[in-house]
Amino acid sequence: MEIKKTYYRRLDVIRIISCILVLLYHLNILKGGYLSVCSFFTLSGYLVCMSALRKEDFSIREYYKNRLKKIYLPLIVVVFITVIISKLNPFWGWMNLKKETISVVLGYNNFWQLSANLDYFTRNINSPFTHLWYISILMQFDLIFPIIFVILRKIDKKARDNISTAIVLLLMLVTTGVFCYMSKTQDIMRVYYSTIARSFSIIFGIYLALIHNEYKIKFSRISENHNTLIFTIYALLLIGLCIFVPKQSNNYSIYMILTTFITTRLIKFSLIQKNHRIEKTDNIIDLLARCTYEIYLVQYPVIYFMKGISMDYNLKLLIIIGITIIISYLIHFLIDMKNKNKFSKIIRIIIITAIIIAGSLIVITEPDNTAEMKELEDRLNENSKIMEERNQNYIENTKKEDNTVNSNTIVAGLDNKNIKNNTINSTENKSLTEEDEKNIEEKVKELPVVGIGDSVMLDAINVFYKKFPNGYFDGKISRSLYAAKDVVKKLKNQGKLGNTLILCLATNGDYSNKINKDFMELVGDREIYWVNAVGADDPKFNEKFKKFAADYPNIHIVEWDVEAKKYPEYFYSDKVHMKPGKGMEAYVDYIYQTIYNNYLEKAKSKK
Repeated sequence: MEIKKTYYRRLDVIRIISCILVLLYHLNILKGGYLSVCSFFTLSGYLVCMSALRKEDFSIREYYKNRLKKIYLPLIVVVFITVIISKLNPFWGWMNLKKETISVVLGYNNFWQLSANLDYFTRNINSPFTHLWYISILMQFDLIFPIIFVILRKIDKKARDNISTAIVLLLMLVTTGVFCYMSKTQDIMRVYYSTIARSFSIIFGIYLALIHNEYKIKFSRISENHNTLIFTIYALLLIGLCIFVPKQSNNYSIYMILTTFITTRLIKFSLIQKNHRIEKTDNIIDLLARCTYEIYLVQYPVIYFMKGISMDYNLKLLIIIGITIIISYLIHFLIDMKNKNKFSKIIRIIIITAIIIAGSLIVITEPDNTAEMKELEDRLNENSKIMEERNQNYIENTKKEDNTVNSNTIVAGLDNKNIKNNTINSTENKSLTEEDEKNIEEKVKELPVVGIGDSVMLDAINVFYKKFPNGYFDGKISRSLYAAKDVVKKLKNQGKLGNTLILCLATNGDYSNKINKDFMELVGDREIYWVNAVGADDPKFNEKFKKFAADYPNIHIVEWDVEAKKYPEYFYSDKVHMKPGKGMEAYVDYIYQTIYNNYLEKAKSKK
């Protein structure tokens, strides 16, 4: 067996457990996996401080050089590989590529996400860098830590232990207090992304390192079995929190502090047991632990790029996990220059340099879509207010019997008109006159349609109201078919659910046959006009829903995805939302025309 320097296997186990919990959270499997980020912060603070304390001649220059290799180099490699891949498929609409990439590279992504009002807990994946706020906080910590550390080291040796520990203890109490205060007084995302608020976990780790190193605290001698039992109990507590504590919990701050404390206990019981010998299991654990940072960096880009691939859900999860681990190892292998010959190092440097140059050129030449996004955001906010006011008036003014207008009443009205005027009275004349068609058009415009959709419908809400003045429209950002059920139930219970429904819900999320069936059971035999999406998360959603709709004669497909190809100039850079004016008018007109054509065909069939 090969002899190795003192190896604390359980520290690596903590890193691996935390990495898995975060990955499962990003895959929407664990609802509380976000808590384990506190474990990463605590462990980082402990290891960085302990490493610095053990160096007799601490050098700020060497510290920065080491962190650039370990933290920054893998980050920019993953970032620029992601940027390069994102340009391969025009349907990966990433409107903030330029601004967001710059914020990550310069280490202020957490502040950028706050300014961009991006919600980490929104499961719509609109960026492959949503998770990199964490790295930005680490980079900000790395920027100031060595300076503070050197200042504390200059304090007289006799007093250094007490003063350094007292200062860090005070910082720990202050930052924890700030975190608790902000969690009660501010929006959760402002707390989640705040460097000051989240630094309490890092300072917990630093304080633990000072105690262990400066005071040379001896751990109580306990048997290996008891040590293993206590470590396991704390590990299970951490996993249990990540399984059962939802992100919407009102007490999330308490659970984050508890997670941080549990991590300090895990660290303590990791240091009691020293592993001097390398075994096969140690090699695997050590390799996984060394790749956990790359796994964290890579996982969200993989999820982002896989969102448009349609396949079995469980198979998709396994593929994402497998690809994430493989790519993470390859990147770790590419960057690791230890014990490599000169030729190998040159090849690696050339590859890394090429990636950075190519990615940088893309970012530099990428147009800045900030103004475009701000315009869209402002319009969606304004439309939300208009929609709420109009819908409230709709609920108050309409009567239950008003919503019974459908294709049968339109055709019946046409029958009465034709009988009265004797315009169609023989089998020889199968067509409808222009006057008849105009009558149908007027009836369609008067329909009390109910429209339910996502941000695309919300963006065009004013055009919808103009085209269907008696309609009720409800659009919301990132809404899926599953989320729309609550709107339908509410209107149905109020007796306000009309017989003509326009659904613009194909953009967000994966296809689910079960959700479709449940929704159709809810709406019954009402006429459904399903609007195919442009740039859907699931690129085969439209195709699969069309097959599903074949079994339901009351579902009519509005093939906007086909029609939209005629108007590429109408769309924003995300290839999903339309610019105001002709784009929105074309969108709503096409929906209206599909409804009109269907009623016209029904009238012809009846004649």
